[in-house]
Parts: sequence; structure tokens; C-alpha cells
Amino acid sequence: VQNQFGLLGTQANSIEPEKRMLSSMTPTIILKHGEPYIIIGSPGGSKIITAVLQVILNCIDFDMNIREAVEKPRIHHQWLPDSIYYEEKALTESLQKELIEMGYSFSDFGAALRIIGITEGIMIDQENNIIHGASDPRGGGLAVGY
Repeated sequence: VQNQFGLLGTQANSIEPEKRMLSSMTPTIILKHGEPYIIIGSPGGSKIITAVLQVILNCIDFDMNIREAVEKPRIHHQWLPDSIYYEEKALTESLQKELIEMGYSFSDFGAALRIIGITEGIMIDQENNIIHGASDPRGGGLAVGY
């Protein structure tokens, strides 16, 4: 039986007294020159790691600021079910076609599950000593500083 995130139940995650459930929590602090640079986290069950990783890649590999990185559409694959889930505008039609030709499949999933993580992040401009915050528009949060 699948749970709300599409994961199949296993013995490792069965309900038992005094047992903790498996978790994908991934609160992350990335250092630059030994100082905090990016702080990021997300709710989202099996999609937490996917969401956090994509925001990190957007910042570091694609040189986006934290707001741009958090707002960018995302994709997700978790092995079971063996399908790619994607947010609107995350994949071009040509890339989808290429992935299908490689043997990948895509799944449409309910509106409640269409969101891949709701990330909240901070990026610190170490040169100018400015802290930038971003709250994912997929959720109801707000980045506020003082």
C-alpha cells in the first residue's frame, strides 16, 4: 500500500511501540571559506532530499540567488514508483521526449502531491555582509529579516 507520498510501506518503517519512523529530513548548512553561506530545508516526505538538492544545485552550479533557486520548477524520481514527477515548466517537451526514448516514464499525480518540496532558504553575501532569505511560493511562508 502506498502512502501519501507514493512510497510503499516496508518492514523498516512499520509501526511499533517505541520505534521512530524513517525520515528524509535534510536541514542543510553549506559553508564557504569556513563560514555559513547557504542554509536550506524543506518539508515534503520523500521529496525533501530532491527539493533541497535542486535548490543547492541552482545556487552553486547555476549561479542563482536564493530566491531564484527556491522558485525554480523541480523534478522528482524516487525509484518506487519508477516514474518521473515534474512541476509545470520543469521540463521542455523535447527533453521529455528524449527521456521517454531513453526508457523513462512520467506520472501525473494528484494536485495535492504536485508540489515537490516547500523549501525555505537563506543565502549569505559574505563580501557585503547581507543575509538574503527566500520562502517558497509553493507554500504560505514569507522571508522576513531585521
